[in-house]
Amino acid sequence: MKQIFKKILSHLCFWREMKDEAKHSFKYVLPLVIALGVPIIYPGLISLTYSNQSVVERTAVVFDQDNSALSRDLMLSIDATQGVDIIRRVNSMEDGVEAVMSREADVFIFFPEDFSSRIKHFEQGELKVYIYATNMMIYAAALGGISQTVLDKNVQIAVERLANPSGITGERAVDTMDPIQYDRHMLYSPTLAYASYISPLLFVIVFHQMGLLVLGFGIGYRREQDEAFRARKLYYIDYFWRYLYYLLFIILGTFLVYKVITPFFGWPCDNPTEMMKLSTLMVICQMPLSIMIASFCNDRYSSFQYILGLSLFVFTLSGYVWPLYAMPNWAVTASDYLGIQPAASAMRKITYKNMMLSDCPEEVAKLIHLSLIYFVISLVAVHRDLIALPFKKLCHK
Repeated sequence: MKQIFKKILSHLCFWREMKDEAKHSFKYVLPLVIALGVPIIYPGLISLTYSNQSVVERTAVVFDQDNSALSRDLMLSIDATQGVDIIRRVNSMEDGVEAVMSREADVFIFFPEDFSSRIKHFEQGELKVYIYATNMMIYAAALGGISQTVLDKNVQIAVERLANPSGITGERAVDTMDPIQYDRHMLYSPTLAYASYISPLLFVIVFHQMGLLVLGFGIGYRREQDEAFRARKLYYIDYFWRYLYYLLFIILGTFLVYKVITPFFGWPCDNPTEMMKLSTLMVICQMPLSIMIASFCNDRYSSFQYILGLSLFVFTLSGYVWPLYAMPNWAVTASDYLGIQPAASAMRKITYKNMMLSDCPEEVAKLIHLSLIYFVISLVAVHRDLIALPFKKLCHK
């Protein structure tokens, strides 16, 4: 009984396990490089790869076969809009299409030879627009700018031809020809800047991966280098104390990302403290999942193998690359049971709606609920040998 009590007490001495893991990480360096480097290098590379831009004028080429005053006026109006920049004129339809296909330009605008004459005869003039639509941000910026310019020109023509001859002038003429006005509000990404939209999620994924990777890498590398440690039976609480040691580096990483890297590169960051709280909460809630992965890691490579496949699956189901409402029900359910989805939803609210973490009770509750589910599963996985022992004895008999 005394031996059992000593054994239980030894597992409760958290400073021993944390000190042992610290000694190992400083001795072999690589676990420390992972713990310190990933939260700094990964977001830094992401920030250098993307640029934080507001609406980028999409390049366009024009084939003006009509070459009239009306077509030139409309061309200048389109070029003056925020979304489109006309870089040159082409001499044929083939040249215009080729410019878009070769990615020289994002848009090809074609004025047919009867464009102005049809309008003068009270018929519709056909303006043809070819847009590179693989990237939806290009499509949205270019088409929005051209559509608004054409609408404004239609109102101007209607005022000159219908309202003014009837004696209606000034603002009243414009209101008569364009009676309905609307205000557009671009939610979440008012600048249409793709990098500003995607970077908060990428940083969430960085800490999601960090939380899953760091303990598994440390344990796997230790088992790879130390035979005595490889032969040692680690209990759930042993993994727990070691995870707390690495959690200190993760919290330090959140500080560097949201207090230094994010403001330095100009990413959306009105509430850096709330972003830190959310990322830390997510990492703490996925602790059981990290412990389960670490229990299967026998070398430094296995931890990477486990999370690389998981990361693609998690990112796809995050709701960023593909909207959840367009997914089948089973995929939506799977997304709800991955820590990245509620964390991503809360990060959107904090980043773009200027909310606090306390304003995201549903997402916080879901993270805690998932943590409890992960805990039960990981407890079984870590102590799988003990659970299987009675069945092995029964089979042996």
